[in-house]
Amino acid sequence: MNDILILVIEDEEALRENILEIIAHYGFRTVSAASGEEGVKMALQSAPDIIVCDIMLPGIDGYDVYSQIKQSTRLITTAFIFLTAKSTRADTRAGMDMGADDYLTKPFTKEELINSIQARAEKLIQMRSRQTKQDALTEPGVEKIAQLTKAERKVLFNISEGFTTPQIAQKLFVSKKTIENHRVNISRKLDLSGPNSLINFALRLRVRHSSLLLQENLTADTLS
Repeated sequence: MNDILILVIEDEEALRENILEIIAHYGFRTVSAASGEEGVKMALQSAPDIIVCDIMLPGIDGYDVYSQIKQSTRLITTAFIFLTAKSTRADTRAGMDMGADDYLTKPFTKEELINSIQARAEKLIQMRSRQTKQDALTEPGVEKIAQLTKAERKVLFNISEGFTTPQIAQKLFVSKKTIENHRVNISRKLDLSGPNSLINFALRLRVRHSSLLLQENLTADTLS
């Protein structure tokens, strides 16, 4: 479990330190933040595997933290555990409806905390194992990049940099529909399927084969 990084966002110092101590005892790496704003910055910098976040925070609350974090493609697979003193069914449902992985009501026991974290960690490890096998199967797709047009490569480059469709459209001075069409064509030419397959491929490509994305002046501001 020592390769799993956990971010704890909690404004009560004593509780935050207690949570960090428990998590570290079980072999997890930890970072922490005392506010929602600090937590978002820390998440974007460190890309944690699991985030344990209080809902009632100074500044932006836990729901806002979740919403901002999930806008980053780097944090799509990050597991999210809400902590709160609220205990009504409506409060719990609100957190889960947003996509949170778990919801712990204060006061919670050490066992409840670590069981929730370990369940998320085991799920992440299994997912990474499946992704590794999938990577081995989809790696030949790299050779198919030569089939992409210059415009499609520019779009793929920007996807690998974490930009969304509206951001890419604005950056390249074209319509969102044009970018969506390019994404469809790229996925078809690379034999990719599924809502996140193109993003995952682009991120892997950036790490392993960045030269393929940087050629032919891919950072130009317009499509040609």
